[in-house]
Amino acid sequence: MTAPAAVLAIVLASTAVGSSALLWFGPTYGELRRGYELLTGATIVLLGLGSWAAFSGPMVSLEGTDALADGQLARTLLLAFAGTTLVAVLGRSLRAPEGIVRMLGGVATALGVAAFWPLAVLRADRGGAGGVTQGLAELLLGSVLMGAIWVGLILGHWYLVERRLSNRYMVWIAGVNVAAIGAGLASVLLSGRNPAPCEGLPAGGPYEQCAMMFSPILSIGSMTIILGLGVLALLALIAGFNVKLAKEGGSSIQASTGMFYLAVILAPAVEFAAKVRFF
Repeated sequence: MTAPAAVLAIVLASTAVGSSALLWFGPTYGELRRGYELLTGATIVLLGLGSWAAFSGPMVSLEGTDALADGQLARTLLLAFAGTTLVAVLGRSLRAPEGIVRMLGGVATALGVAAFWPLAVLRADRGGAGGVTQGLAELLLGSVLMGAIWVGLILGHWYLVERRLSNRYMVWIAGVNVAAIGAGLASVLLSGRNPAPCEGLPAGGPYEQCAMMFSPILSIGSMTIILGLGVLALLALIAGFNVKLAKEGGSSIQASTGMFYLAVILAPAVEFAAKVRFF
């Protein structure tokens, strides 16, 4: 479970779950054209399926151990999350009652959050600092950061579709992004309690095998923490610009969307730096 694919799977799952919560429970639901929910929901389905698929390789290392059941449960819940989201998206496209679609979206979000539990248990069984509680906290904090930025990018583009749309929705997501920076900061700092990649492995085969999967730079002291905090500082600057641009409205919304392009590139770097220490 220490393979880079496991780290990728966690980041994809965090993005999907965080985006799902904002899509179905945010103030945009039912206020924008249906296409917004269809587009955002479709990306969430793909992110969920990507996470499910990425976990398939790392799960091989759990075969023959008691931890395999937790790994399989996490994948099953992620698949159920993607499937339920797909049903919600199809319901929205077929003009099903908004309340029913939102309920399906809520169930999907709950399934996604539930998938974090077996992952946190796997981490705790491997001696992760803080046990299951910290594991859940790290995953939830990461989902806040990734979800806010992903939804912000899509929402910014939607203003090109609905040109008369009030800027209050962009002001909302800009505010969410400010809070997400705090969540990202907590995620990175909590990860510092976990060992760096390859740390503590005996010299020889195990260490060399691990070193082939991760850059040696990441195993140097607190390098992942430094990288995470450095990139997070850039995200904080972008979040500040987004608040100002969103309040201005008009053509400034396009500039804010451009900022989200930068954020959607930088945010995964923060989460990769944090989650490379997760397992």
